[in-house]
Amino acid sequence: MRYFRLKFILFVLLLAPVIAFMPGKRNSGLEGRGMHSCVNYDLNSIHGSQNLKYFFDKLDRFSANPDGKITIVHIGDSHIQADYLTQETRKLLQKTFGNGGRGFVFPYRVIRSNGAPNCRVLYDGEWDGCKSVITNSECNFGITGASAITYDTNAMLAINPNLERDMNYEFNRLKLFHNRSPKSMQLIFNDGDSNKIEVDEQPLSHSITNVYFNNYQDSVIMNFQPGMENGFFQLFGMSFENDHPGVVYHSIGLNGAYVKSYLRNQFFVEQLKALNPDLIIISLGTNDGYMPDSRFCKYCFTDNYRELLNRIRKADSKASVLLTTPGDYYRKRRYHNGNNDDVITTIYKMSEEFGAGVWDFNKIMGGNYSVRKWVYAGLARQDLVHYTKEGYTVQGELLYDAIMESYESRFE
Repeated sequence: MRYFRLKFILFVLLLAPVIAFMPGKRNSGLEGRGMHSCVNYDLNSIHGSQNLKYFFDKLDRFSANPDGKITIVHIGDSHIQADYLTQETRKLLQKTFGNGGRGFVFPYRVIRSNGAPNCRVLYDGEWDGCKSVITNSECNFGITGASAITYDTNAMLAINPNLERDMNYEFNRLKLFHNRSPKSMQLIFNDGDSNKIEVDEQPLSHSITNVYFNNYQDSVIMNFQPGMENGFFQLFGMSFENDHPGVVYHSIGLNGAYVKSYLRNQFFVEQLKALNPDLIIISLGTNDGYMPDSRFCKYCFTDNYRELLNRIRKADSKASVLLTTPGDYYRKRRYHNGNNDDVITTIYKMSEEFGAGVWDFNKIMGGNYSVRKWVYAGLARQDLVHYTKEGYTVQGELLYDAIMESYESRFE
């Protein structure tokens, strides 16, 4: 009996640091916001959560010794580009485990598109943009499938990622994703008074450069110095980073993206690897199935999804992978999309093939024909595809709760 008590005490002592860091009450806003009758809260869980072991083990180690970064990369389409969903999940995880920095940002405004509401982008001069969703585009693409390019030596780009009221996203280095070539124009970093800032630039590859600042910054202002004739600067995005321990949640989305769109991104594997993810979340499939049933190729979607996961494994064979299903939606506001059932079936199949978890948002939101209930509740837009800011915020909270429930349930 004494031996049993000794083993139990030792077990408790070993587990104590983890339990001490675990939140007694989750930081989710679901309770304060109120419950929505159209949401199946009881179904908000992760199928195959045991496949997130690498990520959960990283959380355990961080809980015992809060040091270093917990890195999440969330890849998707327009639902992710707007950053409402990911912004909420990011904040909740950072309030639980610590704020490790803002992470990846692409200045969508430069290519005349929408971006994160908590990130201000200003620019001047002549800029052109390309997107991998346009099949005849001949641009190079980075991880997000968007590219901004200028040949104008008078161009300017300013990004302030530090607009979230209750979060501090100051940074002292950038991971700059760009096309490095002999014709690339030289970057000049300025402060708000047009004074040059000295930085240390360390190229990592032909598409990645680390930029180190002497002091913490709340924004970045870039000008360009002429180089060779016909010089240019091509940007694929940047990651705002710091030395603080905690969660970094990279939101990487592109309006209209198919799974195949990400297969056109030449630097996808290289740049995903540079982000060093612990968890990779994939939210794709809505646009793949957005077509009449007669045009949808289930086998093509399956092959493309498999190839994307193969490339993700090539970039990082250790990271946990979480696949999310598209929510219920209509085509042209009139036709319920029956292809979504095949898309979801494929996602479950790929989760088994690649050892990934599945967050079945379609089931959580109510299944087929449920999007109309979300419109009535003020959570979805009249196009019956996208969601309101409130709807995306609810999704972000649900995703956080599903992750935390799966993580904490291991201690029950």
